[in-house]
Amino acid sequence: MRKEIVLPSLAVGGGIVGLFLRRWELATAFEADTGLVTPNMPSTWALILWSAVLAVVFILLCRGKHRPFAGGYDAAFAAKGNTVYVTAMVLSAFLLLASAVLNYMGIPAAYQEAVAAARAGNAQGTPLFNVLPRAILGLLSAISFFCVLSTGKNNYRSEGKGKFSFPLLAPAYMGCIWLIAAYQVRAGDPVRQDYIYELFAIIASLLGLYFTAGFSFERAKVFRSALFSLLGVYFSLVTLADGHELYVVLLYGFCILNLTANVTALLANDARPESKARRSRPEEELSTEDSETEVSPDEQ
Repeated sequence: MRKEIVLPSLAVGGGIVGLFLRRWELATAFEADTGLVTPNMPSTWALILWSAVLAVVFILLCRGKHRPFAGGYDAAFAAKGNTVYVTAMVLSAFLLLASAVLNYMGIPAAYQEAVAAARAGNAQGTPLFNVLPRAILGLLSAISFFCVLSTGKNNYRSEGKGKFSFPLLAPAYMGCIWLIAAYQVRAGDPVRQDYIYELFAIIASLLGLYFTAGFSFERAKVFRSALFSLLGVYFSLVTLADGHELYVVLLYGFCILNLTANVTALLANDARPESKARRSRPEEELSTEDSETEVSPDEQ
């Protein structure tokens, strides 16, 4: 089975189906006047069952024997000369940059809303604290733009710079702040069904980015990296139905492109046999010495 084709395609195709199921749920399972959820609606159960089936399929297909990847990140995510891979990485990087720009453009309005809510007694904490996670998210999105370009170039050109690489950590840090900022906005919402798939998408994407970066720090976890990357792609597509702000939609677009490109490269490299290690240096030196000590025909 060509897992590097089947699994990413299943994540994208399943996510598109999940997006339409989520739209159906939003249209039928929520009361128009109160916003409360009507229990046991077919649309709700259809999305839950579909998500559960895909999660089980991903778990079963990602399990099995994997390469140890002694070469670390550079061996696991090598995509030398793969133009599709590098194009997806570059596009995902520019989605991050566009998200950062739109995010900062919307911060003044968000701050004014926080001030108005504080004056009305409808907000917890100070207005500055309410917009601070969003501001940090924008900064990390901009930093991650350069980092994703760097890692994409490294993998495309096989530069071998993936060991102990900071650029791999920046997107994972961004995911942590994104989770905090998203939950801060939703913490006061009593209807968990409003935002549950949004949180699933961020958490799965964060874990996918985290385990991907782990290859750079001698923590090669093929199963976990592949599983959470695929789930991140799936749930990011599902939650697009929820009507997020544009800068958030661009972040989900980054997750879809970046995680799909990386999990495809990982699964493709995992299917190849592990390359034999070169002889150690002492053995090479010994072989050279032996050849030098051989008696020539003239000396005989």
